[in-house]
Amino acid sequence: MNRHSEGNATLATEPWAEPWPTNDLQTVGHCPVCGDVSRKLLHADLLDIAFRAAPGKWALWTCAKCASTYLDPRPTPASIHRAYTNYYTHQTAANKNDYSALNSFRKLRRRMVNGYTNWRFGTQVLPSSAFGVLAAYALPSMKKVLDLQYRHLPRPSQGSGHLLDIGCGAGSFLSLARTCGWTVVGLDPDPMAVSNAARQGLTVHEGGIEYFDGQTGLFDVITLNHVIEHVHEPFDVLKRCHALLKPGGQLWLETPNIDSFGHGIFRKNWRGLEPARVKVVVA
Repeated sequence: MNRHSEGNATLATEPWAEPWPTNDLQTVGHCPVCGDVSRKLLHADLLDIAFRAAPGKWALWTCAKCASTYLDPRPTPASIHRAYTNYYTHQTAANKNDYSALNSFRKLRRRMVNGYTNWRFGTQVLPSSAFGVLAAYALPSMKKVLDLQYRHLPRPSQGSGHLLDIGCGAGSFLSLARTCGWTVVGLDPDPMAVSNAARQGLTVHEGGIEYFDGQTGLFDVITLNHVIEHVHEPFDVLKRCHALLKPGGQLWLETPNIDSFGHGIFRKNWRGLEPARVKVVVA
């Protein structure tokens, strides 16, 4: 086989060499965020270059009213699992390096971080230093990273504190929240991710928010970290979250921003697009 034919053989193995089955596609026709039908094409022929799992080429449209972007057509709910065969949620959550194995600087940093999280989030991690609180406020970038890692959790109230993480993956955040004193539950549609989380002693159910259909007021906090952009009906998910929250409960979510610096630089190759898994990206 010559080099030219070898290159063709390699290209043929890429998932996008085959189309997504037509019978497993659904037409959207309107913006999933605001419902408007006016739009313009932003990117054509998008490929799943991040995980090389999803077949097909995809079109991303920009809503003329709210500037959110969305796939049309998109995979049906029954077929979307094909796009997650190599997804990162298959991986087991990594453990921290043992304290004794760290060098002097990293040991100091670990004590400072533990001191801040013990004070701010209610962890009880040792070794720690109370000076970590001062260090966090003296270094706003450090504080920002830690607050985001803990998803700005409040301290759980005495005798309560129930948290749901939707799309929890292997359960790394659930483990973190548990160290803060929260009673944690997770949801994930990926059976491998659920299995990985269960091995850590976490309560994780396979499926989406519909698992709790008919129930209300169960949780003090619900978190969705890069989940809302993956679902077919984002408003329905948010309504269900509202119903599951106790009065005064907190909803935390993070999602890609189509107006981000990253998309401005990388355009159709931006990691946040993730065709065909990501179906809508807000502005």
